[in-house]
Amino acid sequence: MRIRTMAGAAAAGAALATGAGLLAAPAQAAPAEPAQAAQPRGDAGARGKDCSIIGCSEVENFSGRKVRIGRDWCGAGSNGTVKNGTTACDGHTGSHPEKWLQKGHHSGWEGYFADTDTFGIIKGCTMKVQWNRDGSEGGDMKTYKASRHNRWVKVADNYDVDIESYKC
Repeated sequence: MRIRTMAGAAAAGAALATGAGLLAAPAQAAPAEPAQAAQPRGDAGARGKDCSIIGCSEVENFSGRKVRIGRDWCGAGSNGTVKNGTTACDGHTGSHPEKWLQKGHHSGWEGYFADTDTFGIIKGCTMKVQWNRDGSEGGDMKTYKASRHNRWVKVADNYDVDIESYKC
């Protein structure tokens, strides 16, 4: 997950400096980012059924458009597996919720899924994705194209995926 603002660090540094008598005026805070998820990761209603002890899969949307995400991946596959379909669970029974992840949002935030096992690419679109291990940055970049069908990509439990661009 990427740190998108230094407002928290600046405010903390200003508070320390003020306490030490080094600053005369308080620092101005930058506009706040949306709050992180109010639901704890242990909430069974928000977790995917296959979230493991090593972590939950997450998606962060840095693109300029909303991205379809799914709580569950149905069928076999490893991290990065791609399949065609209207949904990630075409042909499977049961409830497999999907939502739109708004631009600038993180799937762990309130209203999404603490464990997000898949993201979709609409037919005719191209998506550039960075694959980061949980808690790190600088992972491999990969480009996905959905030329003739909608496509879904599996995200393993120990990955934080950054959607860098999404163009149609």
